[in-house]
Amino acid sequence: MRAQLLPLAVLTVSLTASLTATARDARYSTDFDFLVDTVKRDYAGFACKKDLDWDATCKRFAPRFRECANDRDHVRNVMALPATLRDSHTGVLETKVDWKELPSKFDGLYGAGLCVGFDAGKWVVRGAMPGHPLADSLPAGALLLDVGGLPAWFAMGREERRVARFQGLSSDRSFWASLCNKAFPFGEARTLAARFLLPDGKPRKVELPRFGPDGKSFDFVGLYLPDGVVHADGAVAAKLALPWSKQVGFLKVTGGQDATTVKAFHAAFDTLKGIDALLLDCRGMGGGGDDCAWEMCGRLFPKGADNGRHGKLAASGSWQFDGPVVMLQDEMEVSSAETFAWTLCETKRVVCVGRDTGGWGIIPKRFAPPSGLAEFRLGVNWRATPITQFRTEEVGWPCDVKVPLGPRICAWSGEERYATSDPTMELGTIVLRTLHGGVPTDEARAGFAALGEGNLAAWSAFEKKAAARDKELAGEKLGKRFADDLEAEIEQELAALRDDELPPDWIGVTRRLPRLVARAKSIGSGAKVAPLEKLVKGAKNEIAAQQALLELLGDPDPKAFDDPARRKAWLAKQGATKSGAWVKGALWK
Repeated sequence: MRAQLLPLAVLTVSLTASLTATARDARYSTDFDFLVDTVKRDYAGFACKKDLDWDATCKRFAPRFRECANDRDHVRNVMALPATLRDSHTGVLETKVDWKELPSKFDGLYGAGLCVGFDAGKWVVRGAMPGHPLADSLPAGALLLDVGGLPAWFAMGREERRVARFQGLSSDRSFWASLCNKAFPFGEARTLAARFLLPDGKPRKVELPRFGPDGKSFDFVGLYLPDGVVHADGAVAAKLALPWSKQVGFLKVTGGQDATTVKAFHAAFDTLKGIDALLLDCRGMGGGGDDCAWEMCGRLFPKGADNGRHGKLAASGSWQFDGPVVMLQDEMEVSSAETFAWTLCETKRVVCVGRDTGGWGIIPKRFAPPSGLAEFRLGVNWRATPITQFRTEEVGWPCDVKVPLGPRICAWSGEERYATSDPTMELGTIVLRTLHGGVPTDEARAGFAALGEGNLAAWSAFEKKAAARDKELAGEKLGKRFADDLEAEIEQELAALRDDELPPDWIGVTRRLPRLVARAKSIGSGAKVAPLEKLVKGAKNEIAAQQALLELLGDPDPKAFDDPARRKAWLAKQGATKSGAWVKGALWK
């Protein structure tokens, strides 16, 4: 039989396509080799992330690079491989592929006009936009039970693991803090069914709108400002006339650690001359360069200060303030924003109030793979802080006075003349008033830290001494507020576990339990937390089932969750649990 001859044009096109594919394969493989060798040689995180098996991970990824057919998929692979290092400072920065063709953290996520706080596996409403239709029916302190017909631990955990496939995450609290106003998985939907457990212990079903009033998202920075203070880029400052002083300075840093923010910070600080106390709000402050952080810190040291291994911290600006300072911090502060936080704390210059920072503690360096299709950064220096030698990667810089996200504290507002419910600002102002009254900084730091941890005996001893200087302290009332909040938080946890509409969050409560128990025993409420301990102790099978399910969701291979063999293996081991019954009936029908 005579062989059919193909036209020369067809042969040419086929040969060109083959050569192009071969050339691309070679580039992709070369990039893979570059990534493998660079990470193995330079990555500093292996010292703190000891469960990483880079060789095994690369072995799993090798076929993806080898079989890749186009630049878009290659760059996706270049994003996905370093993401397994779980380091927010590591990842792709630039690419020649259109970013619209690549996965984004915000794919399908919208905020419903709410601000949501994350606390070791649970999501709590912290506020709603002014004029929000749910403002009266969904109060601060409400706990998310389920969303989109799925348990919150699964629906939200799925989103975190989706993002973690292409973006390194140093800590989950940093990730969710960055999504505090865009946390809900709407996908393409305009509204989303959700169920919350209210502070009074009753569940409530709501229909979340994709956006808040006027099609906007919750403005975390703009709303959490004292009355009359208007947001400005970089930094904003004002003098507050409070009952205990007419010269209280307020300064909020709204930018990152860069030259633009430094300039705005100095200009804002200059307007505060004459103040006798300073409330320094760093929540949401961005990263950048350490030198910028240190220069801004210099406004609080008229004579400079010892900065440990980094030498002398110089005074900066046209004048420096040496009076009492309370700094507000949160999980959105990462990288060099954490440098700003630990510099002021290590030098004992401030009392910091709020939440631990985000935990981006490995300093990156930029690299360019041979193909030129993408550039990425890689954490190359797992540094310790210069004075106390503390390492912040994954754990963040710890605040002195931790503000809990319990149902009573979340709704705390009005006592210090702030329009929006902002317990961190409320407590920070009380601490500042105490410092202004003459209580030594170290004593105030220890006393209010005891309050945040539920150590009422230590708090009582402190407040009796402090009341002589701060006549408005009302320490017994404040201690009761925190004790009531803790008991309400325990009741909320119990109610959530006893809710049988969908499998409850056994993993999250297991994470939160040790601190709840310690705080409960400190206030003499060990008996109230005992039922929670008993429930968790009897839920070992449920905990194991949920952990295995989330591990399957978090596999670097996005096809793992749909793999029939992996599903069969999970069901064989976990199918007899209540979580297993839900999976069989709802997810894997």
